[in-house]
Amino acid sequence: MSDIPYAADSGYSDPDTLGAIPPVVAATYCAHCGRSANKSGHAACTQALATTPPTYCTTCRRELTVTSEGQQWTATCKKHGESSGSVAA
Repeated sequence: MSDIPYAADSGYSDPDTLGAIPPVVAATYCAHCGRSANKSGHAACTQALATTPPTYCTTCRRELTVTSEGQQWTATCKKHGESSGSVAA
């Protein structure tokens, strides 16, 4: 028998050995400035997004390729595909 503990050992409390998984926090990004959307300070970004198309993917923070015709826009992320919307006049 080995002296190395394993997950089935009762009383062994090393979370790394027991396979504990740290909590996952989903990262989302601001579509206007690209910074973390979980932090405050995006009031100006929200106002800007009402009148301009997004610049960054909210999932991966890649810069979007944007085409616009009038008030309608289409944004394409290389990884997450296409999204579309409209802006206020």
